[in-house]
Amino acid sequence: ALEHEYMPGPARILHGIAAVRRPPTRAVVTVGVFDGMHLAHQRLIRATVRLAHRLKGTSVAVTFDPDPQRVVDPAHAQPALMPLDTRVARLRSLGVAWIWIIPFTKPFSRLTAEQFIRRLLVGRLRACAVIVGETFAFGRNRQGDMAILQAVGHSCGMRVLPLREVKRGGAPVSSSRIRHLLAHGALAQARRLLGRPPALYGVVVRGAGRGRRIGFRTANVRLTSQVVPPQGVYAVAVHRHAGRVRPGVMNLGVRPTFGPGPMACEVHVLGFSGTLMGQPLSICLLSRLRSERCFASGEALRRQVRRDIARARAVFARHPHLFRVHR
Repeated sequence: ALEHEYMPGPARILHGIAAVRRPPTRAVVTVGVFDGMHLAHQRLIRATVRLAHRLKGTSVAVTFDPDPQRVVDPAHAQPALMPLDTRVARLRSLGVAWIWIIPFTKPFSRLTAEQFIRRLLVGRLRACAVIVGETFAFGRNRQGDMAILQAVGHSCGMRVLPLREVKRGGAPVSSSRIRHLLAHGALAQARRLLGRPPALYGVVVRGAGRGRRIGFRTANVRLTSQVVPPQGVYAVAVHRHAGRVRPGVMNLGVRPTFGPGPMACEVHVLGFSGTLMGQPLSICLLSRLRSERCFASGEALRRQVRRDIARARAVFARHPHLFRVHR
């Protein structure tokens, strides 16, 4: 209920610096990449939306594409937890009025912290308040900190409201922590930091048709560049952008029964008989059922898939809210 308490209507999506031609009314701004839209991000967004509502102003989320690290330090850039369109959808679901997507380029990365404040937050948005985490760093070489933001903001008549870190398990909630948990298969811990099951994202492409031959049609999903869990078989919830969420069983691995091959993601969607070719999917990871292994025959694999589906159904029974039909 809290997510929609201050929902002002459809968000305005702006791409590029020049897209902001007129400043919004009494802009209350938060800034970040928001990769994963985890609990700490959600707290920032909700605080921004609430304050804008109280001031009868406009909540604004400023985000960047691509992730700044991919531009300033590509050798050490981490894979994303979610694609941009999913980030935007999550921001919209929390009631943000404006979402400003700034292309992060080499020239943009050379802006000093003060230039970022004066040119963007003040010059473009006329921000009356900015809400960020207390460890927020920005500007050239991430030299801008809370002290700079507060000093320059004060000189421009802009309130700066730092929020304390959100902690779970004695440590701050962060995208890097979630990446580590997901890569090591700690789905339950990652879920606690995200506030929802972790997910994989991709597009359905043509496969070899092996699933059909053993009696279980599968969607072959080309994953976007992102963190993936260990290889294995998973109970999942499959979401199409147009359509209901359906239960499924996913195999992530090299399919050793059919000979070694490249890493592949295959999803059998229960109770679905249509086509998914070319469609983008979000695959929510609910539980790891087993490791991937080689079977002596297609029939042995078929028997195991039946057992996997039976085990997955018990997992789905614990997550009924994921499969409700929303009209």
